[in-house]
Amino acid sequence: MASLGLRPAKGYRVVLLGSVAVGKTALATQFACGSFPEQCEPSVEELFSKVIEVNAAPALLEIVDTVGADHLVTLKDLYIKNSDGFVVLYSVCSEASFEAVRPLRERMGRLRGPKAVPLVLVGTKADLDAQRQVLTSQGRALAREWRCPFLEVTAKSKLMVDQVFTQVVREMEALAPPEEVVPAVPTNAQETWPSERFIG
Repeated sequence: MASLGLRPAKGYRVVLLGSVAVGKTALATQFACGSFPEQCEPSVEELFSKVIEVNAAPALLEIVDTVGADHLVTLKDLYIKNSDGFVVLYSVCSEASFEAVRPLRERMGRLRGPKAVPLVLVGTKADLDAQRQVLTSQGRALAREWRCPFLEVTAKSKLMVDQVFTQVVREMEALAPPEEVVPAVPTNAQETWPSERFIG
């Protein structure tokens, strides 16, 4: 990790999307701050940032934790249009939250157009087996349909938390348009503009 300081980090904005109480804030806090919030007060948005190393290169993540409330649709739409990658979350303890991700993905498609959207599907609270309502196979099947990575996580113990953000960086890099290579000007190139101009 000492190499991170040697190269400028590429910046990405990653948005967390999902219903109320699926664990967006807990995931972001555990990843960025290394702590698990026992209680999370709903807010319009929270911002977190962290530099990680992916494929031997530093990546600076700005993580936007959006509130799940439906009345803030306009703000959510702005984030969907203007962000680089997405983590779409549901709670494995809530079938309703799982059903809510499908219209959310459809909305992303309408707002972003036909291009592939860099996203990771995440089932949270995977440690609460006794309360589970959504099978792992259901999440995996939806991720296959969307052609995106899928993970089940436990923010409380940090199980698979870091992998969520590593995966979303890989998705953003894989789907990014190729960078244009600007040809270098040879050092011995002569001045192409004539020293005198004749205007007839």
